[in-house]
Formats: sequence, structure tokens, C-alpha cells
Amino acid sequence: MKGYKFALLIIGFILIASSCSPKTLKKPNVVEDVENEKINDDDLETEINNSSIKEDERLTKKTLKSPNIDYILTGKDQEEKSSKINMNLSNFIVNKSFNSKDKNNFDTDLMYKRYLMPEDYILITKDKIDIYMEPTTNANVVASAYIYEKLKVSKEVIGQYRKDGNSDKWYLVSWSNKDGYPFHGFIPASSGELRSFRFSEMHNQILTLEEAIATNRYGYVSNYKDVNGSPPLINNKAMDQYGTQAYQSAPAYRNLEDKSQFRYVPDGMMVFIKDEIKGYYKVKIIDYEGQYWIPKKYISLDNNLDTLSKVVVVDIKNQNQGVFENRGDNWTLVSYGLATTGVEGKASYVTPIGKFKVLDKKERFYYLGEGSDEIAGYAPYGVRFAQGAYIHGIPVEYIKENGKNIDPGMREFLFTIGTFPRSHKCVRNYTSHAKFLFDWLDVNDSAVIVFK
Repeated sequence: MKGYKFALLIIGFILIASSCSPKTLKKPNVVEDVENEKINDDDLETEINNSSIKEDERLTKKTLKSPNIDYILTGKDQEEKSSKINMNLSNFIVNKSFNSKDKNNFDTDLMYKRYLMPEDYILITKDKIDIYMEPTTNANVVASAYIYEKLKVSKEVIGQYRKDGNSDKWYLVSWSNKDGYPFHGFIPASSGELRSFRFSEMHNQILTLEEAIATNRYGYVSNYKDVNGSPPLINNKAMDQYGTQAYQSAPAYRNLEDKSQFRYVPDGMMVFIKDEIKGYYKVKIIDYEGQYWIPKKYISLDNNLDTLSKVVVVDIKNQNQGVFENRGDNWTLVSYGLATTGVEGKASYVTPIGKFKVLDKKERFYYLGEGSDEIAGYAPYGVRFAQGAYIHGIPVEYIKENGKNIDPGMREFLFTIGTFPRSHKCVRNYTSHAKFLFDWLDVNDSAVIVFK
């Protein structure tokens, strides 16, 4: 994130936490400002929402007022009941089966279960699609699904050729009503994007980091808000060829004899030390090719990971995440769910890929309005892992009234979570899951891995 004007702003707040069901949104609980409340510089970030939170809330309210078949909105126990669907597929050519229970090399013991999802699902990307009794538009329509709804996928079959998708692939999908009664039907493959929880890949990412920590001296890049100095520009630009910004990063040189060629490594990135000379560490970065020289002032060996015990793994491609804990000799999946990451834009950035140390936790951090030096709202239960990038709950935008900031209270749910990148860089979670992570993660033993 780029630099911003900072001023100590007088605002007030009263924290009003809500434990809303995803089926309802609590009406704003308007409270008066508390005068003379000062915000510390470390608790203030620039704009964090690429897409308007008001637009996300509008979509959420519209969806919750209408009948829907979204997997996470149609009642409890649906996974068990929908899995009992028996259907004669002998008349169809089945290309692929989904949600098979493969044996994993990790254990599962879920500590958070609020928004359980199937391992394979489809995100609807069209405004409206019909669901048919058979894989043809000549069959009866059994239901309709709408944009951003998520359905469990069981089979890929050959059906009627559709010009709009240039394909004859159809998906057998299933869902439950609010009473848990299971339904199923077919939709063209062009109806949306197939998504998966890639748990095995998440586990492998952890094992790679674990091995590097066990066999190397390690540290992490430390330059939050350029505290250790602004890195040099590249051809008068504050961005490298990989899309990493200069602000809150460290310069990484391939060759110290030619410092005109370098890239940026973001704050929080774990590095593995291979050599050192006066003023520089030579490091290996797991997700970067080759080795680099980084000035020592940007590498912290203090407040390092004492051990690697807890990891959040964020999948940018599928907009979801898995959370793992090391118990003895085994890694255990303790929670999983949908997430929303950063999108590249004029003043926003994709969530950086790599292995990061958990740097800080803030029960709430405040953010400025876009192009403004005034506080627009706050994000609850923030876990910072890179630059100004956090895992956090649903952002809360203040209501302006008579020149004061009015806190409308926390929101639990946005329908757009797990759809497409919508933030400036952060990883957005449902607020209750963000709180779970906030309470559970520790800066001494926790990491965040982002991959695609």
C-alpha cells in the first residue's frame, strides 16, 4: 500500500459485537461517539476495500431476502443428507467424480465448524441459471441458482452441447433446503467456476516450509511502513516486474556488483540464510527462483518463530483456505472455509504469494477512505502477515452523522466472501472465523502461506 497522510484523529467508538446467523443481518445499532479517542499510527492503514463494502452489503441483503440454494445458506447437516442421494447414471457418460474421500497424510479435527463446505463445488458466475432434471435443456427445470451461489458438485457427465459454453459437459449438483431435504439436478459446465479445497497441496506447502525451517538459519523481512528505510526505486518506479510494491519491502539483489538489477521482497516474508558478508545476507526464498542478497537492516532475526505449530494456508485461485496445527508428528486440519483476497488495481494489490510469519494481531485496525486522510471504518480481528496485509473479519464502515463517526456494529457475513478478489490486499473472512484465528494464532509459532 502506498504512503498516506497521517494525523491523530479524534473519533470514538463502542464495540458492539453481533453473532448473527448467515441467514440474517442485524440492524445497525447506532451509538454516539466517545470523545477524545486517539488512534495509534500502527493501528491505521490505508483503504482496504477494492470493491465497495456498501455494494457487498447490498448484494448480501438481496440474497438473504430471496429463496436461495447456496450451499452455506441452506441449513445444517446438508453434507450428510445430500451425500445420500442415489441416482441412476447408467444412461449418461460420466467423465469424472468429485468429493471422493481420498486418504490424506494429515489428520482432521475441526475446531471451527460454522461454514462447512464440500471439498468440490461450483461458484455460479451468471446472473441466473436453471437446474435441470437431466443434462439437457429439454428436461424439466427443478430449481434456479443465482450469481455467487455455491453448489456441491458430484459428477461431470456428457450431455447436450451448448453453444454458449462451446461444450457438452454438465455437472450433477446437489443442495438441501432449509429443512435439510436433499435435491439434485444438472447444470451446464459454463454456469460457473469449479472450485476445490486443495487440502493435499496445502499440506505439502506446510511440509516445504517445515523442512526449510528445520534445515536452515532463518529470519523474515521487516520493513513495516518503511521503518527500516524506503528501498530504492526501479527505473523510477515503486513496483517491480513481479507486481511487488517498494513500500514496506526490501530490495533483493542477484549480484552485489550490479545493484541496478533487483526485485522487492515484501515485509513478513520468511527468508533462509545461506551466506553473509558485511551489511548483507544471502538468502533463499522458497517461492522465488535463485538466491538474493538483502541488506541486513531489512532482515529480522529477533521475534523469530520459536517453532512452527500453526499455519493458515490461503488459496488465491479458489478463494478459500485451510488451517492446520502441528500435533506431535502430524499436521491436523482444524478449520477451513471461504476467503476473499486482494485484487490488482490502480491503488490496490494482489495478496502476496509466499511463506510469511504472523507479525502482529490487532483486535481492530482502522482504515482511511480511498484518497482520503479521514478514517472510514475498521476491520475486526486482524492478523497481520505481510506489509499492511491482514487476515480479518468483515470491514465495518462508519456512518457519518453531524460530523461524527457512528459505529453500526460488527457484521458477521458477506455473500461475496469466497467469490472473487475484492480487497486491497488483505484476506477477508467471516467475522466469527477471523475471531477464531485471532484467538488461536500466536506470533511465536504461526505462519501464513499464500499460494495459487
